[in-house]
Amino acid sequence: MNSKAQSNAFKIIVSVVLLAMIGVFGYMLLKGNDTKMGVIKKAPDFKLENMDGRQIGSADLEGKAKLVYFFYSTCPDVCSPTTYTISKIQDSLVKKGGFGDKTAIVSISFDPANDTKEQLKEFSGRFHADPKGWYFLRGEEASIIDLAQKFGVTVIKDKQGGTFTHNNVILLVDKKGDLRTYYVGSDPDLDVEKIAQDMIKLTKE
Repeated sequence: MNSKAQSNAFKIIVSVVLLAMIGVFGYMLLKGNDTKMGVIKKAPDFKLENMDGRQIGSADLEGKAKLVYFFYSTCPDVCSPTTYTISKIQDSLVKKGGFGDKTAIVSISFDPANDTKEQLKEFSGRFHADPKGWYFLRGEEASIIDLAQKFGVTVIKDKQGGTFTHNNVILLVDKKGDLRTYYVGSDPDLDVEKIAQDMIKLTKE
């Protein structure tokens, strides 16, 4: 099979997998979402390296409502715009109070080869990420891709091009560690104020 045919086959496989994952998320929401933002499932535990080389894990974020976003900084399309959207959520949480104390944001890179600690510091700086409550984490590639899968996010690496295809979703986890809902990061109608309010609501449960 020539390289062009391989590329086309890869794109078809990716499209099928991502469509399947959209269906899974939709089913989980229909099953778990109610007026109280019902529990979808228990979020998986993790312990990863932050930009300062310290280990940050689920236990460190216990008691906080948090957003979890899987990304990579050299992403050619959705990751930077979605991170910008998340920065607006951060700003809203700061205004509402409780950012860093009651709420947190976790951005997890699945591209450790390029997303070094220095690169993550540079990337996070573009979006005035406050390290008091916004954590940029990294770990071994295979482990992160497996973690993303456990969260319900598919990540597929194109070994020829070195790029990744993934579900561009922002996950909401409550202070008990339960996955409550998700937001499509590339949705042009995404309401950052509503997301911030959802987080504040969960801190009061």
